[in-house]
Amino acid sequence: MSQENHSEEIDLMQLFGMIKGVFVKFLKLIISVVSFYKKKVILFLILGLIGGGLGFFMDQYQDKKDNYEQEVIIEPKYDSVEYIYDFIDDLQDSFKDENFVKNLGLNLTQVENVKEISLEPIIQPEDVLSELQSRYGDKESFIEVYDEKLLKEKKYRNFYKQHKLTMSFKNRSSDNMKITNTILEYFKSNDYYNEIVDLQLKQTKVSLDQNKKSLQFINEYLNNLSKNPDQGSDKFVFATESETPTISSLFKRKEALIQMINKDEKLLTFDKEMFRIVNYGSIVSKRKVLLRRMMFMIPLLFIGLVSGFYFLRYLSRTINEFVADNE
Repeated sequence: MSQENHSEEIDLMQLFGMIKGVFVKFLKLIISVVSFYKKKVILFLILGLIGGGLGFFMDQYQDKKDNYEQEVIIEPKYDSVEYIYDFIDDLQDSFKDENFVKNLGLNLTQVENVKEISLEPIIQPEDVLSELQSRYGDKESFIEVYDEKLLKEKKYRNFYKQHKLTMSFKNRSSDNMKITNTILEYFKSNDYYNEIVDLQLKQTKVSLDQNKKSLQFINEYLNNLSKNPDQGSDKFVFATESETPTISSLFKRKEALIQMINKDEKLLTFDKEMFRIVNYGSIVSKRKVLLRRMMFMIPLLFIGLVSGFYFLRYLSRTINEFVADNE
C-alpha cells in the first residue's frame, strides 16, 4: 500500500510539473509578444497613421460614389395602391421620354441622377388577417395556412396600409428633393382619383351632418325622458320595422352614431388626398456609416500583415534551429 501511495504521489507531482511547465511557457509567450510590440512600437504607430490616413481617404472616395437614398412612407387611400405601384414600375423607363419629363416640370439632366426608384409594402401580418376577416369572416380559419412568404407577393400588397417609396440617387444634388416632391405631386394630380376623393368627401360631409343631427335628436329625447319619464314616450314617434324603440336600443343607436361620426371626421381630416404621407424622410447616405470603418480596418490590416510577417520569420528561424540541433 505504501508503494502504491508513493507511486500516486509521484504521478501527481509529474502532473503538476507538466501543468506548471505549460503555464510558464504560456507566460513566456505573452511576455515575448508584449516585448516584441514594445520594441516595434514606433513601426506600428507609423503603420497605424499611414493606414488611418489611407482609410480616411478611401472612405471619402467611397462616400462620393455612394448611393444617396430618400425613404418616404405613404398611406394610399381610395384603392389607389395598384395605380401607384404601376406608375412607379414604369417610371424608370418614363424618365427616358423627354416630353414626359418636361410635363413633370423636370429636365433630363435632373432625372439622370436617379439611380433607382422602388416601392414596397411595409409588411404587417395583422393587416392581412384583418383584411381577410373583413372580406371572408372569421380570421382564425386563415391562421393555419398563414405563410410569411406569401406576404411579399403582389396579391397581398393591397392589404397593407403603409408602403415605403425609396428614391436612390447617384450623387448628392439639391435637385434630388425636388424630384421626389414632383413625383408625389404628380400622384395627387390624377383627375380620376381627384374626382373620387371629392365625391367621397362630399358624401362623408353629408353623412356627418345627418349623423350629428340624429345624435342631437336622440340626446334631446333622452334628456327630456330623464326629466319627464312618464311623458317622454308621447312626444316622439320612431318609425322602425324591426322593433319598438326602447331606452336600450336608443343608447345602442347613440353609440353607433358616435362611432360613425368619429369615422367620418377622421376621413375628412386624414383622407383629403389619394394618399397620405406618414413620414417624409431626408436624403441620407446609407453606406456612409459602414464604410467609415475603413479608417480603422486599414491600420489593423497593416499591423496584422506585418505581425504575420515577423511571426513567419520567427517560425522559420525556430524550425531551422530545431533541424540544426537534431542533425
